[in-house]
Amino acid sequence: MKISVQKITTLEDAHLAIESTMHAGFIAKCDLKQLYLWEHSPSRTQLFWVTMQDIPTKVSVHLVRHAAVGQQHYVMSNRPDRGGAGDEVVTRNSPVNHRMLLNAQHLIDMSRKRLCFQASEETRHVMQRIQLGVCAVDPDLSDYMVPNCVYRGGYCCEPKPCGKYKVRRYDPKMIALDIVPYEN
Repeated sequence: MKISVQKITTLEDAHLAIESTMHAGFIAKCDLKQLYLWEHSPSRTQLFWVTMQDIPTKVSVHLVRHAAVGQQHYVMSNRPDRGGAGDEVVTRNSPVNHRMLLNAQHLIDMSRKRLCFQASEETRHVMQRIQLGVCAVDPDLSDYMVPNCVYRGGYCCEPKPCGKYKVRRYDPKMIALDIVPYEN
């Protein structure tokens, strides 16, 4: 299995996005760590190619489940007319090549589910390798690629917590919202 990550945009791209939403003369001064912490639309300017070779088909299927606007998957076909082995030979563990073109926000969101200890061991391993690849090209983003319970400050939303971390079950009643009716 081989996994590589290539970053194809820069902080300047995010600054251009921020500045285009502001009035004339505004100069964006944030760094990538701030950009990723905020999770606003300019984080989606940071684009990555993730190339995975010989990962299990079942892991590829788990990653494809995260498809959303702004993210694209390219997976090697197993169809015989496309050079693949065909249904009789292919199993869930058959190796497949998979490329993803995605932005920083998608990597953060995908990590929340695929680094969770309730994810399959193989999928978690591939996601950890992706995170290492991201760390090599954008260490600030890698810091925000964490399991959901870490992202949620110690709250687990899975039906059965993994037991690896000290987490509390999330209870929406614990948040007291001061909702004021909107009036024109």
